[in-house]
Amino acid sequence: MSAASQSLIDELRERIRRLERCPARREGFLPSGRPEVDALLSGGGFPRGALAHLVGGPASGKTLLSLSTLATAAAEGGLAAFVDGRSELYPPAAEAVGLDLRRLLVVRPRRTSPAARGARGAGRGEEALAGLWAAEALLGSGAFAAVAVDVPLRGLVSARAEAMLRRLAAAAEKGGAVGLWLGASAPGCRVPAAVRLDLPGVAAGVADGRMPSPLMAPAEREGPLPEGEGRLFPVGVRKGSAGGGRV
Repeated sequence: MSAASQSLIDELRERIRRLERCPARREGFLPSGRPEVDALLSGGGFPRGALAHLVGGPASGKTLLSLSTLATAAAEGGLAAFVDGRSELYPPAAEAVGLDLRRLLVVRPRRTSPAARGARGAGRGEEALAGLWAAEALLGSGAFAAVAVDVPLRGLVSARAEAMLRRLAAAAEKGGAVGLWLGASAPGCRVPAAVRLDLPGVAAGVADGRMPSPLMAPAEREGPLPEGEGRLFPVGVRKGSAGGGRV
């Protein structure tokens, strides 16, 4: 195929995308901003248009790694988002690792009261679904270069959880975003990720300070969300700043 023919085809594809209101596809890889991690990844970063599963317990460095990746996306001129289903992310800590808060959206889904959750944790399932639906919208929008998702799957049966995770993978492919899944998978649930990183293995430097992980807000500084409310921090707006919204 000649260069002129290929150029014409590419132009037609772009016009079709605009007509269908589909985002232009991003391709390639997004560096994590951590050379020791990028050296382990094919292409030197996380693949665009796919999910990556970051596996690790408390203080493993997965939140740090996700924020570092979001910082890289923002530094390239893109927008980044963090779906904070645990209500624990402390935005100034993200800023401390180089993430431009003007290019970051933090979404916190609604929370239900313990009484509303019931003995079987039905409310937990609703909370998980709210976070997953938000993540799907962000990943598929085409507006965000990278989206980190930290949503506990408590209250969801494994089949429902896996179906929702497949939707996230499809949304990332549609929007061309790098999706970073930080949550643990439900028992019997497979995360459809193109890349899986076991952080206790790749982030062994946490213990000696090379990858510090004090990124979660102390309870006394962040505090729990009021029952029945969620918080949305628009790009560049910190908690407590004027202009903060609610969802």
